Parts: sequence; structure tokens; C-alpha cells
Amino acid sequence: MLEINHLSFSFGGRQVLRDITASYGSARIHGLVGPNGSGKTTLLKNICRIYRPQEGQVKLLGRDCKTMARRQLSSLVSLVPQNPKVNFPISVYDLVLMGRYPHLKRFQALNNHALAVVERALQATNTAHLRERSLTELSGGEVQLVLIARALATEASLILLDEPTASLDIGNSLAIMELLLELKKQGKTILTSVHDLNQARRFCDTITILEDGAIYFYGPSEKAFTETALEEVFRVSLADSANLLEFHSLPV
Repeated sequence: MLEINHLSFSFGGRQVLRDITASYGSARIHGLVGPNGSGKTTLLKNICRIYRPQEGQVKLLGRDCKTMARRQLSSLVSLVPQNPKVNFPISVYDLVLMGRYPHLKRFQALNNHALAVVERALQATNTAHLRERSLTELSGGEVQLVLIARALATEASLILLDEPTASLDIGNSLAIMELLLELKKQGKTILTSVHDLNQARRFCDTITILEDGAIYFYGPSEKAFTETALEEVFRVSLADSANLLEFHSLPV
């Protein structure tokens, strides 16, 4: 589904990504973890071409993303940003409807298929009852679900999420992760940065650990969080952390 080959990226004179190479299969949840500043958000933005890779290549379904028209790329991959700030009174329905725009030609009206896709996206995320509400009136968890609905409305095969459960309570966090499991069953490919290592181990099929812009680990989730990795990357000791001891014994 997604191939990344020797990707490097610098920002403001600092190298943020260093020779990233990985591939991600279809219909799976791929977790991206690492300390703050390790390059997770920058990698996601390179994949969907918010940032253009300065070195290396990103391929989607075998095609170099650099050669794709923006509208075509937007119909194949969608990004749900982290903690978006919504300062304008757009309705939930109108925002989700924007997910159909990459499929429209100039001056083309929305057809019945597009409206049905939007309705399914609202139903899948349990946000249909919010359709007339303004985003400025919603809680953080509700906004995240609405943004995922917009991503679903694009019918993109690949959905990127930047820490979708950050700052949410446990109920909203679990609702979003359970939704990602359902999307996986529907054939969607998910690449999500995750700040909660418990969630990463429980819900993700593969884990990529970034450290200082480079890949420290890339492989199955059950092999990712060794004591060495936790100490070297996250600078914590299992012996000194009751939470991580609980995590270490968490059933998958």
C-alpha cells in the first residue's frame, strides 16, 4: 500500500527525518511512536505531500506521490491532524461534505453517490446526530470523530492520523481506537502516530519507533517494546514505573 524509500527532510536548518525506509501493508493498523520531536508529524506530512520530501521517495499503490496531481493524491490518502483549532462556525455536515471535493470536477455538483458516502461516514463515526452543530460547539473527542468522518468521505484507501487520542479522556480514546479497528476490517490502511504505548501495543499490527528522526525499530507490535527500547528511546526504566509494569503485562 505505502512504500517509503530513503526519505530525508530538513526544516529550519535542522534535519528532522533521516533516511526513513519502511513499507506498510493494506488493511492493517500501523503505529508510529517516539518521543516528542522525533519526527512523527513531519513523516505523516511528507507522506500526504503537505511537505515535499527533499530526499528519497514516497510511493502509494506503486506510484511515486511526487508525480500525482494534488486532487488525485487527496482522493487516495487523507490526514486527520492533531488537536485541530476550529475557529469558524462550519457545520459538521458541511465539513464532512468537504471530503468529497477531491472527486469533483470544476463546477460539478454533488450527486447521490457522494451524499450517500457522506451519510455513511457520519454513521460510521456515530456523528450523524451532530450534523447541524457547529464545530465550535463540540468537545475535543467529537471534533476528532468528525475529522475522521471527513477522511472517510474521501474514500481514501490510506488514512493518516496524528495522535488522534491525545488529550482525550479514556472513553473517547477507546471509541476512536475501536473505530480504527472497524475501518481496518473494511479494508482501510491506517498509519497513526500514538502517544500511548498501551494503545499502540493493543491495537496496532506493526510499530515504527522513531528516535531523533531515524527508525529505531520497525516490525510487529509484539516485538517493539522491549525493556531496552523503552530505556534507550523513552529514557524510562521499567523498574521505576508502575504504569509501564502494567503495560508490560497488558494482554493483546
